Amino acid sequence: MKKIFFIHFHEAELKEKIKQLKEAGYKADYHFNTGSVADLREYSFDALLICLDRLPSHGRRYAEWFWEAKKRQYIPIIFCGGTPEKVLITKEKLPKAIYCSNEKLLATLEKIK
Repeated sequence: MKKIFFIHFHEAELKEKIKQLKEAGYKADYHFNTGSVADLREYSFDALLICLDRLPSHGRRYAEWFWEAKKRQYIPIIFCGGTPEKVLITKEKLPKAIYCSNEKLLATLEKIK
């Protein structure tokens, strides 16, 4: 079972996506609150998943911070959703990340080792 940490800045949407992940057999922790910071210091997960549908610049900042430390760069970051313009900006800043649509999220996660 893969363990995922999911960042999405809309609670209801996030809970629906978490439900789908759990139904598919994933263990998922999450963060949605813009009023607090996700605690990613204890990175005992297999992938960091960030949705670009809401507040994509916040999600990019989390990803940039997370990969700043070389000791965390082995953990893949997957961005899902987002408008084409926001995805393009994110790809320019984080070209080594993985990108997919919301519809292809589960298929993308299956490819992660």
